Amino acid sequence: MRVKISIGIITIFCLTAILSFVSIAGESAELWNDVSQWSTNAADGCWVTVKPFDGRQAQALEINYMLKENSGWVSLAKVVAGRITENDPIEFYIKAGGAGDIEMKFIDVDGSIFGKKVPLKRYTEWTKVVIYSYNADHWWGGDDKLDQIVTFEIAISGRGSGSVMIDEIGPGTPGDEASFGMGGAVLDPDRELPGNGFRPRRDAELIAEDPLVLEYLKAMQDTSSGDKALVSSMEDNIAQTFNNSIVAIAFILKGERERAERILDFYANATRVNNDDPTLQNFFYKGSPRGFYQSVLLNDTGPVKAYHAPAGTDRWIGDMAWLLIAYKYYQKEYKSDRYDTIIKLIRDLLTFYYKDDKPGGYIQHGWRNNDEKLHEGYGHPEANIDCYAAMRLCKEDEYAAKIKGWIDANVKGPALALDNYSWRVLAMGEEYKDLLNIPEYDLRYRKTLDILDEKVVGFFHGPDIEVNNIWVDGNGHMACAYMAYGDSGRGYFYANQMDKLLFDRNISSRRTRALPYTVNKTGGYEWVDSSKGFVSCAAWYIFAKNRFNPMTLEKK
Repeated sequence: MRVKISIGIITIFCLTAILSFVSIAGESAELWNDVSQWSTNAADGCWVTVKPFDGRQAQALEINYMLKENSGWVSLAKVVAGRITENDPIEFYIKAGGAGDIEMKFIDVDGSIFGKKVPLKRYTEWTKVVIYSYNADHWWGGDDKLDQIVTFEIAISGRGSGSVMIDEIGPGTPGDEASFGMGGAVLDPDRELPGNGFRPRRDAELIAEDPLVLEYLKAMQDTSSGDKALVSSMEDNIAQTFNNSIVAIAFILKGERERAERILDFYANATRVNNDDPTLQNFFYKGSPRGFYQSVLLNDTGPVKAYHAPAGTDRWIGDMAWLLIAYKYYQKEYKSDRYDTIIKLIRDLLTFYYKDDKPGGYIQHGWRNNDEKLHEGYGHPEANIDCYAAMRLCKEDEYAAKIKGWIDANVKGPALALDNYSWRVLAMGEEYKDLLNIPEYDLRYRKTLDILDEKVVGFFHGPDIEVNNIWVDGNGHMACAYMAYGDSGRGYFYANQMDKLLFDRNISSRRTRALPYTVNKTGGYEWVDSSKGFVSCAAWYIFAKNRFNPMTLEKK
């Protein structure tokens, strides 16, 4: 499973009116507690309502929301007409009950989006929040400079449902103490320490691969479902296309051809052109090529049958790209034409979804929310990195060049999701290796935890100084990227840190060793059961221990 860091899609609203401020300079301006001042938006499969209620002293906003089971977002946006500067805070009281994170965003005239994300569980009682634009990081859009601010947005992201109450929101008094520290990197003073060891974060040798991790993947394949084809993600009833794609790659890497074929045959056979079941895991629907769902149930559960998509599931182009990579790896290793038909189907689907967007262009999203909607009005950075790698392997060099041009122009900044750095290096090569220093030097990404009386270093999925958790997949990404194009000693270090997280796992009386998805539940990972293994972590462990780049299919 990939973490999809899920954040609101922003529309820069036309400035139709200038706000009327009712106080003199230096005093608090008028409040924004009127529901009519806010526009709402929601991701497919999510909903949000805003209504007035009696707040602490006057009318306030009550936000009720529901997010998709796997992840989603909802948002409220307020045009501020350029009246908020770097010296002007926005202040409000908040009380929340429910799951997810609150995101506070400043959007400027050229579309630059700066944000701050905080877990809602911090605000179970009325709490005052004071946020300046300098407390936020550049997330995406425009450039890395926040110019005239035109919109302030509140988003709720993650999974689950709940309510959030916002009271006395509006421009605050310059000089009021901020609730958060300065945005921007928190640089480790040891970041360029030379040599080997724990503080320099380099190892001279790569610890040998634990063979019981491969046994874990084998056991998962043999026990997840009756047909012993697909693997579940977290010893559960969910088969995710991305996870099965990279497990197939790991099986090929380890010479487990028949096991890889079980996975690849499943998808190759799920290509009935006349399929008329809208939630069946099948490439076509009523003759229309659509790709595969991100996730399906492996076994019947209530009204949802095996190999059908639960509500709110997308057909995601990133998953399609990784599945195409798995087929190309099989083709390369075994000099086989076994999967030529499905390779062409996926390749043609991705190129059909291509959209020019100078410079270059991007592959559009695909079908969303059980096929209710096709595409979004913007490109997705991580998924297009995946598509770039797949197009290169298919020798679709013209498409690859255009996607690369679009990524270079649009995917930049010091506060992106981790895989926008690690996967870009893996996919695009040595000229991008300095991107690895962004998360590696920054303590908002890189975490040191005490686990079973041993210090372990790893990466969170994004920049958050207040979260102390390790996303185990991220260690695998960074280890592979460093070994492919950067500092092998640092790659060894992060691969070896994964050994510290291995634990014994009995799967149907078979002795295996597994890795958790995250080491704890903080930072939005309440759904993770760290006593169970996660198959993507096992695959990335195998990639790292074999110095393998799964986006170019090369060993270093």
